[in-house]
Amino acid sequence: MSRLIPLNYDKVVKALSKVGYVLNHQKGSHLVMHLDRKDRYVALFGDRKPEYMIVVPAHRPVGKCMLRTIMSEADLSVEEFNSLT
Repeated sequence: MSRLIPLNYDKVVKALSKVGYVLNHQKGSHLVMHLDRKDRYVALFGDRKPEYMIVVPAHRPVGKCMLRTIMSEADLSVEEFNSLT
């Protein structure tokens, strides 16, 4: 099992954009991303059921617990998420 390390929010946003999420808007210190390229997500990970909207806090760093929540919303494992960063 891979380790999960805290990351800056810009790396989390970049990793999510690699699987098809795009920035929808920002409200204060939270970025709201939505799944725009579902075809890209399906090509990478098959027919899973990810959340349509994901909120990423603009923190440096984003903590482990919040990263796990974001990964579960995107239906990604730790290994898959680490390969994207």
